[in-house]
Amino acid sequence: MAYAPEFYIPDNIIGYTGVLNKNPTVYFLSTTHYGHITQVHDEWRNVGRETIRPNAKYAFGNVGDNSSLVESDPGAPMSHHSRSPMILVGAGALPPELTHAIMVHSEQKALRLGAKPVISNENLARKYSPGQQPTRRERGAVPELIVFVWERSQARGVPEDTRLFALSKA
Repeated sequence: MAYAPEFYIPDNIIGYTGVLNKNPTVYFLSTTHYGHITQVHDEWRNVGRETIRPNAKYAFGNVGDNSSLVESDPGAPMSHHSRSPMILVGAGALPPELTHAIMVHSEQKALRLGAKPVISNENLARKYSPGQQPTRRERGAVPELIVFVWERSQARGVPEDTRLFALSKA
């Protein structure tokens, strides 16, 4: 059975990190929750659907010296610095590579924030067939870098033609 099927849906996709055609990490945001699907990772237990969390204190954006994605949630508590910037997706049709993640990764990650790992057969399969990761050079080849910051109460630098902008106005 899929983890959080009511949340991990195409309507909640706002962006991705990594390279679009090499198993990107796909980010989801609704008016109440956030999460992401990691498709490939050096640590196989970190592949799958992230535990969804309320977004009341969640903040994220492409910031810092290399403008990579930085996420924080003091309510979780969680802080994460990605190796790549987030590529925001437009308000129109989604690239199929992003919706593909929903179908291929129905399992919850084995690693759980603040809890012991829970390993399923699907998690073990990722250990033996990890998928293709982008090179460092490919990660740096961003189609269009957008520096932005999003918090539930405000969004700065978010382009109007993105799904994130539309959600920011909800």
